[in-house]
Amino acid sequence: MLTEFGGIQFTENEPALNAWGYSRASTAPDFQERVGALVDAVVSSDFLAGFCYTQLTDTMQEANGLCDENRVPKLPSADIAQIFRRTK
Repeated sequence: MLTEFGGIQFTENEPALNAWGYSRASTAPDFQERVGALVDAVVSSDFLAGFCYTQLTDTMQEANGLCDENRVPKLPSADIAQIFRRTK
C-alpha cells in the first residue's frame, strides 16, 4: 500500500508564497498531466495493492492539493475522477 504520494504545487491565479511542493505545475493542463503521470506510475506497479494521494486540499503552507484552500477543485471534478479511476 502506498500511503502518501503527490506533492505537485499548483495555484491558478498567483504563486503561493512560501508554499511547499515537490514540484510546481505552471498551468491547469500541466497540473493534470503531472498528477496523471504519478497515478499511472503507481497503478502500473505489480507490488502495490492500493494508494492514497496526498493531499486533498491546500493548507496554509502547502499548495499541493487537488483542491484549493476553499475546497474548490483545481481541475474539473470529472477530470480528477478519470485520473484516479485508471487501471492497468
